[in-house]
Order: sequence, then structure tokens, then C-alpha cells
Amino acid sequence: RFNGGLDEGFETPGQVDVLFDGAWDYLTMSFDYSRQPKFLVDQVMMPAILFVLVSYIQFWVDPTAAPARATLAVIPVLIMLTLSSSMYRSLPEGSQRMWLTDNLMILTFLCILAALQFGVVQYCLIKERARANKSDGLKKVADTARLLLRQADGEGKSLLELLTRYKAIEKAGGPTCTFTPEKGNVADQTKTRGSSDDAVAQGIKECDLLFIDYVKKIFDMYDNNLSGTLGPREVRRALTYFNIYIDLRQIPGMLCMFLRDHGQKTPEAEDTMELTSTQFCRLLLEIDKYALRGKTRTIVGYFQSIPPSARWDVVARVFVPVFVTVQQVVMQILVVL
Repeated sequence: RFNGGLDEGFETPGQVDVLFDGAWDYLTMSFDYSRQPKFLVDQVMMPAILFVLVSYIQFWVDPTAAPARATLAVIPVLIMLTLSSSMYRSLPEGSQRMWLTDNLMILTFLCILAALQFGVVQYCLIKERARANKSDGLKKVADTARLLLRQADGEGKSLLELLTRYKAIEKAGGPTCTFTPEKGNVADQTKTRGSSDDAVAQGIKECDLLFIDYVKKIFDMYDNNLSGTLGPREVRRALTYFNIYIDLRQIPGMLCMFLRDHGQKTPEAEDTMELTSTQFCRLLLEIDKYALRGKTRTIVGYFQSIPPSARWDVVARVFVPVFVTVQQVVMQILVVL
């Protein structure tokens, strides 16, 4: 065992064996080495943990700032791979496991997961923008939608019946032109379609009905029992197709408030209230007045009130620090053992 510098000498147990009638002398000595880890800690471990923290910063950056998040997601991965290559060049080749390489591999894998999370968040944003466009499109035809809603209230009819009234219908006579590969352009004097008389009288165009018809399709999607109404749970799910996310516990109170503001009576047990398709369409037009997100008391409620892209970021903000802390503690325990 070395007791100091090489010039101070050392002592170690040994054994001398004389074999082959004294022709060969074999000396067996054993050495116990104790490695000083400061170099590897300073040059490998600390930089690796710091670059994981740099990758962690991306979870606090606005997901819409894609260039900034892409930089924070990709650069740590490249640096970690470079650091791993540098370390492996200084180690002998072999299949044995070393805690240092295992630790570095886990941290590199964590940075790669963070980069993959960036891709998942961007995918969620694409879906959310598409759904938000549906809500914006409905607001652009708000005048037509309100006209239909007033007619539905005045005539006591459903929104579906009004949509059917204003859709294009077949009309007799009038030249049309169709194209077939065999005959080319052919005039058809018998089958034509045109705007209904009600649509012409009210000045309603077919393009104005596209988003209103989409609202009706989403409503029918969750009207599983064909009752023509949706409960609070179904309304919350339908609202997500318009990029509107509200805690399920807040939905009944919000819907009852909406109905009372429009002269409707609401049940004492707010969970039992229901909306018709006409009321659901009107709610979408006025959702900004009622969708103020308050504090939620449960984790499930909080996740229900935020879009999927934000949910991924919240999970990553909690998971990464906990994982790194546990991983480092486990690695230190393995080193001691």
C-alpha cells in the first residue's frame, strides 16, 4: 500500500515461489489502489448534470417559441454525446460495467427524452391550433349563428331543423354543366341544386353554415343516448374540440350561470342540468364570458383545465428533478456498496 510519494517507499504483502529446481523464481505481490474521484467529478459528472439542467429549462419556455425550445432540447443532447465519446476514448475497451458510464448514459437518455418531449408538445400545439381555428371560425359567422338561434327560439325548433331548411336543395330546370372523361362537358337540363328560398330571403350563405354544422356534428358525437341534450361531462369533452379546457367541477356551475343569464331555470342539483344543441351553440359564442379559470383543488381538475401541450410541460417540470435526484442518490449508494 502506498503511504505517500514514490520516493518514500511502500510496503505490500508478497510471496516468492521457486520452481523447476530453482530455475525460475516467481514473485507474487498484491496492491490496493484507492482512486481520487475529483478529476472525473469535475470533468464528467458535474458538466453532465449541468447540461441536464440546461435541458430542463425548456419546460419553462413558452411552447409557441419553437426555435428557443428546439435549441434547449437539441444542444444538450449533442454535448452529452460529445462528453460520452471523450470519456470512452480514455477508458480501455471492454464489456464490463462501470458506474460512471452507466450514470452518464442515463443522463444522456434523459436529455434525449426531453428532446422527444419537445416534439410531442409541438404535435399537441398543431392539434390545438386546428381546434382553436374552429372556434374562431364560428365567431366569424356569429351574426348568422345568432340569427339561426333567434329563429330556433322563436319557432321552438332545434338547430338541426334550421340547418336542414337553409341547405342547398334540388331545383327543376336551369342549365348546368358537368364533365365526364368520355363525353367532356355535357349540359344537364334536369338536375340542378341551388340555395333554398329561405336562405335567399334571409341572406344566409352556405359557407356561413359550415362551422355551425360542425358544432352540430360535435354535439351529436357526444349525444350517445340520442336524447338531444348533453350533460356537464359531455359538454366538457365537446368543448375540447374547440380548444376550450375547463375543470369538470366548474362546468355545472358555469352552465347553470349561462342558462340563468338567458332566462332559463336551473335545477338545484347542478350536476343534473343538460344543454340542447341550440344552447350549446350559443354557449360557444359567449364562452369567453364564462370560461374564467379559477383555482382548482385537485390535480385532476388542474390537468382538465389546461391544454395537452401544457400538461406535458407540467409533468416534465416535476418528473425531471425528481428523477435526477433519485438517480444520483442511487448511484452514490452503489459506489459505496
